[in-house]
Amino acid sequence: MTRVAVLGASGYTGGEVLRLLLAHPGVEVVQATSGQFAGKRLDFPHPSLRGMSPLRFVPHEALEPCELLVSCLPQGGLLQRWAQVRGLADRIVDLSADFRLDPVDHARWYAKHPRPEDAPRFVYALPEWTAGELPEARYVAVPGCMAHAALLGILPLVRAGLVKPELVVDAKTGSSGGGATPDRSSHHPERASALRCYRPVGHRHTGEIENVVERLTRTRPSVHFSATAVPNVRGILATVHGFAARPLDENEPLRAIATAYREKPFVRLIRPNTSASPFPEPGPLQGTNYCDLAVDVDTERQRIVVNVAIDNLVKGAAGTAVHAINLMLGRPETEGLGFRGLHPI
Repeated sequence: MTRVAVLGASGYTGGEVLRLLLAHPGVEVVQATSGQFAGKRLDFPHPSLRGMSPLRFVPHEALEPCELLVSCLPQGGLLQRWAQVRGLADRIVDLSADFRLDPVDHARWYAKHPRPEDAPRFVYALPEWTAGELPEARYVAVPGCMAHAALLGILPLVRAGLVKPELVVDAKTGSSGGGATPDRSSHHPERASALRCYRPVGHRHTGEIENVVERLTRTRPSVHFSATAVPNVRGILATVHGFAARPLDENEPLRAIATAYREKPFVRLIRPNTSASPFPEPGPLQGTNYCDLAVDVDTERQRIVVNVAIDNLVKGAAGTAVHAINLMLGRPETEGLGFRGLHPI
């Protein structure tokens, strides 16, 4: 059993990490920290954990050495505590954006949270594409939820040379993506029926998508990314528009995506005429580590459209962290991640 501690475990992603790890056969959760709920039981902010653990939250400063540390602190949190925590664990998995990008892109998109010059390189945990780097990794960064969904749709097309290096991404997201700390925009009367584009330009996931596509394909695309708030709690639906780099038939993008994910257990390709719901939707994916995607081709205009659905808190955060942990520890990659979802919901 690998001894695991969760830093900043009282938020939504922290709760999902605890839910998955407390039921995981290969790890033992030995500590969970919280600045707000120190001394309280884990199920105080996370009612889904009732009866799962006798642990109580401890202050961040009381974190003790462990074999693997999972940080669920918000943006900048791990950077602020890096000197404290880096020597406490052999391996660290971070769910924030503190270590996702290369130094130059990090300085551009996260200037308010500069990274120490001596900070180590973190492996980007996109298991469908970086699984080979994870077994030897000491430090791992989990993707941003909307960037994660977009990348799963973009990377097969770029790798196959099917699209020009200019992509449009429209990502729809539920309210839990904003975290557990409320503000005016997330207050229920303001958010319950919201359908609004809240970041049409300049979203930080733009830089993440461009950075990762370049890192994995050696092609730097120009990404036009917009984020839209929808009246859901969980879920992301990312619609990726690519424009053909050469004349193609309507089956080429489908073949490229099917080839890319043929042996990837958590990505499911919805093919034409194989489902009563022919397009991906986040609802049936709630609580799961699965990604559903479908591809359509406008042959007249040579436009490729990929729709990608995930649960932002699981596949987009905690589930990918656990997937990465499985690969880091040499365990079966699906271990602890078998929940298939509910329908209807």
